[in-house]
Amino acid sequence: MFVLTWLTPMVADDYSYCFSWADNSRVRSLGQIVSSMAVHRRLTNGRVLTHALVQLLLIGSKLFFDFFNACVSVLFLYLLRRHLPALSAGRQALLIGCAAMLLWDLTPVFGQVFLWLDGAVNYGWGVCLFLLFLRPYAAAWLEEKRRRSPWRALAFLLLSFAAGTWSESGAPASFLVALCLLLLCARRSRRLDWLLAAGLLLELGGFLFLMSAPATQTRASGSFALSALAENIRSVLLLGKDALLPLYLLYALSFAAALGVDADRRRLTLSALYALGGLACLGAYCFAAYCTARHLCFPVCFTVLAELLLLGELLAKGKALLPRMLAAGLAAWTLFLFPLGVLDIGVTFKHSLEREAAIREALNAGEREIRLEVYLPATPYSAPYHLEDLHPEAEVWPNYSLASFYGLDAVYGVLPDENAPGA
Repeated sequence: MFVLTWLTPMVADDYSYCFSWADNSRVRSLGQIVSSMAVHRRLTNGRVLTHALVQLLLIGSKLFFDFFNACVSVLFLYLLRRHLPALSAGRQALLIGCAAMLLWDLTPVFGQVFLWLDGAVNYGWGVCLFLLFLRPYAAAWLEEKRRRSPWRALAFLLLSFAAGTWSESGAPASFLVALCLLLLCARRSRRLDWLLAAGLLLELGGFLFLMSAPATQTRASGSFALSALAENIRSVLLLGKDALLPLYLLYALSFAAALGVDADRRRLTLSALYALGGLACLGAYCFAAYCTARHLCFPVCFTVLAELLLLGELLAKGKALLPRMLAAGLAAWTLFLFPLGVLDIGVTFKHSLEREAAIREALNAGEREIRLEVYLPATPYSAPYHLEDLHPEAEVWPNYSLASFYGLDAVYGVLPDENAPGA
């Protein structure tokens, strides 16, 4: 993940977030980020903590993001493993390998949600944040022993508020899963865990802070009209069917198999709640202004975790056939998709180096305008795949952001010459 992130260039929003929303100056201090996000909340959206982190990462070398993104990827797999029952190291590795291959094979735009700086912080890092928030609720439901201390409690409460502010779809889905787990635990023990209840309220508070942003309210206006809602539902269902149907079919088969082996009902319930959380993420976009492929990241990740719980139960009950068949099938699928994705990421990296070389030559020659080839990746593993890139007109975003970043007056996008050597 470090190498793939390092090979992924800055693109689109990355250049915009290098500058303050308040005065368009280049962001070089924390104070500028505070004033920038105040305007961002009013003009763009309420994800101020998310984009403040984006702006912070863009102050220094991109290598910082490359390193932290790899660490977050490891944390994500670690959080998945924490949900597994007591299995041998080999069987845990088998299941974590399945999860990694499912994410690689089925995430609709892998590069945008796990490798692109702005996208990864919004989506890939957001998944980790939601799993960290949900972890105490899952542990309480599974009756796992957890150490508690004032510092852990404070960290959990702060994290809960941050989780609520992170995403318009992931936050309400996480709230729904946490609420169900809290109520189930309270019903079983006949008492309410006040720390978990406080975390739930703070997560809700963070979400209300997110949705109360003037920009969020403006962009959501009109989405509750019946015709718009019907069209949104149709679009979300079609997008979900095209991208997620194989994953949901696999989950349905695994759930049926787990029911047939007398699996642990607590883990089955937890799995069903995570799957429900994924569906809730999809449902949230029925009320959004738009829904793109990268928004399916949360449904994919929640459902992969739900599937992992089922596979773990099958292995714990000695029913290894389905997990082994799935691992073999995914390995065969990944055998083709992984080299294709890495190759495409490498090609885009080569084109990014050519862009930077052309910009340096123009600046050294005293030129103030330049024409650059548009990125045209072949697979969704490259971040610019179906992402808005350079336009023929210089006054259009993101042309002017890239021009400001490099100190140019104008940047024009041109299609690559297909007949040129190395195109």
